[in-house]
Amino acid sequence: MIFTVIGILILWYGFYNLKKGFLAFLVFKIILVTNITLVSVPGVPLLTLDMFMTMVYFGLFMVQRKKMSYTHVPFPYKKPFILLIISWTISTIFAYVGVKSAFSSLIGQICQDVIMIWLLWVLVEDEDDYDFLIKWFTVVFFISCVYGFFEKMTFTNPLMEYEISLVGDDERAINFSYEGDENRGGWRVQSVFSHAIGAGINWAMFFCWILTLIYVKRYNRVNLTSSLIVAMLCIPCILFTSSRSPMVFLAINSLCFVNFKNKNFVKAFIVGVVLVIALSPFFAEYANNILSLVDDKAAAEVGGSDADMRMGQLAASVALMSMSPIYGLGYKFMNEMRLMLVDDLMGLESMWFRIMTQFGIIGIVVNLIFAYFSLVRIPLKYRSLQIFFISLAYWVVGTITSVPGMLMYMYYLIIFMWIKSSPVYKQQLEDSHNS
Repeated sequence: MIFTVIGILILWYGFYNLKKGFLAFLVFKIILVTNITLVSVPGVPLLTLDMFMTMVYFGLFMVQRKKMSYTHVPFPYKKPFILLIISWTISTIFAYVGVKSAFSSLIGQICQDVIMIWLLWVLVEDEDDYDFLIKWFTVVFFISCVYGFFEKMTFTNPLMEYEISLVGDDERAINFSYEGDENRGGWRVQSVFSHAIGAGINWAMFFCWILTLIYVKRYNRVNLTSSLIVAMLCIPCILFTSSRSPMVFLAINSLCFVNFKNKNFVKAFIVGVVLVIALSPFFAEYANNILSLVDDKAAAEVGGSDADMRMGQLAASVALMSMSPIYGLGYKFMNEMRLMLVDDLMGLESMWFRIMTQFGIIGIVVNLIFAYFSLVRIPLKYRSLQIFFISLAYWVVGTITSVPGMLMYMYYLIIFMWIKSSPVYKQQLEDSHNS
């Protein structure tokens, strides 16, 4: 109930000031997991509070857009997003479960993965907007870190249990909590997020975002001291997830701010190394998990998915895609298809396994185009290594595993910040004002 009340208040605020209301929604959205629902009735499509608020703000913007200021610079992901919508729609029309059953998933994905990102682009524009978001993201991520430490110490997550109780339908409730094996540190912390892997990636994104603001952008519009402290707290929380994927994401994304020519960075790096050495006894239980990234023996001891298991998932994905090679099996096919091959997918631990089975050859081609825009065209156009490395982190990690619970809108929010601070964008903005 408390989430619904907060959501309604933020929507009410948006009716009076759409921009500020939307910014408040972006902060609230950090903790809005799928189990926080408005409608959860058997036989009726699930309506989450997150999706409802996104649709309301989209509707408000479409009504008020002629009376408000927003960017008219073309959306950089316009072409791949249009292609994605076409791919998703074709697969829905020919879905294994039927268009009626798959349609709600199509609307949900368009709402969260397209409309929400487009709203970010047009509404989060000036430095004041980012000042607000940096301050309040710092607050919420601090809460997530403190709660992560609490979860690690108590091996309980009462917030997650409460959110599951809100669904009212056990079959629809999403419960990703589990105890990892002993080699991976036991309990896997997910804090306020919906999954341990996503939690780790979200903490990694915040850490890299703040350090890049400090050491690359030299952002001085707001005091980042408190943000830096929270960023440091994110590191042990990443370890608490007992997941290797967030560490891979962190390693790649950290290339955004590594600069040994910067004296301040070198000093901070030395302090960081000393702290890691000093605190290493407290995190000895995660040694194998860290070493498993580079050592086969440690990887074997840690367990989890190995190359043989991934090859098995790939074989199952190829076999299932062959049933509908062009446009895939569509959404929800795993809910109704009773084949051993479905069991062999084992959670679709790569974005490409999901793309192959759900969206077929069309989906593969479209996502390759999407990857090209993300990794080549957009970073080159805006001359930004920061955009390249965060995009590379996402595509690499998404290829080697699934990323449930990752805050995709935060990923784009960071990318858009680098785009909108670039000389190329500023020239585009000036040209749009003059035209």
